[in-house]
Order: sequence, then C-alpha cells, then structure tokens
Amino acid sequence: MNPIPYLIQFMPFLAFVGTYMLIIAYDKSKIVERIASKGTKTEGTIIEIRQNPGSLFSSKEGTGEAPVVDFVTAHGSHRHYSTHYQTPCPYKVGQKVEISYYFYKSIREVLLPHEDAGTLPKTLFKWGILLCFIGYPFLIKKLLLLGAVY
Repeated sequence: MNPIPYLIQFMPFLAFVGTYMLIIAYDKSKIVERIASKGTKTEGTIIEIRQNPGSLFSSKEGTGEAPVVDFVTAHGSHRHYSTHYQTPCPYKVGQKVEISYYFYKSIREVLLPHEDAGTLPKTLFKWGILLCFIGYPFLIKKLLLLGAVY
C-alpha cells in the first residue's frame, strides 16, 4: 500500500495550520503594545524567585531566574509567574514592583517592567512560514483541479 497519495491529500491542511500560526504569532507579538494601551498599572510584591527549568525537549538545565509576583486588582488577588529569565535576577523576594495587566473575559495578560513578548511569536512565525511554504502549493493545485472538474 502506497502512503504517498494519502500524504498528498493531507498537505493542503498544512497551509491552514501555517496560516493560523502566523495569525497567533502576530497577536502574541502585540502583547506589550496592547497592555501599554489598554492595561492597568498596579503594585505587586515579589514572593518567589524561580530557577529556569530548562528546555522542554532537552535534559540540559538552563540558566537564569524569574520572579513570581502577587498583585491585587479590583477583582481580587492574582499571581504572575514570569518567564523572563535573567542572570543575575534584578529582583529580590519582598521587593515591590510596578506590574501592568490587561484582563478581558478569558484574556489574562500581565507584564513586569522591561519584559517583552518572548520567543513564542518568533517561533510561531518561523513554523507558520515553513508550513505555509509546504502547504499552499498543494492547496492551490487541489483548488485548480477542483475548478477543472466543474
């Protein structure tokens, strides 16, 4: 049994997945601007400094530390686990910091000063471009073949 025809039928789906990844990458890259324009600033307290757990797919331990911040909003107390790992960590347990947050329905976006969007937008953008580059030729071919039938 030859799996290639089944694989070719699946390839147009990659174009849709890649496009979705590009949309998510764009949205995540605008997180800092969104919090700056729509967010609220408050004061939080550093309650813990966490070590970088390392890469998800690697056994190597990473370096750096990131703070855990407790802060209070009009809707109650919240905790932010930063993923902005730095060496040396500029924060100390018990330190008061300014924190910006934007809560809307199920959206919970929180940033400490000098944090950025991280590496997720860049990673999603790279994979989205790759999947679009692979999937769109197959999708266009399939659409052209469907148009030729009618």
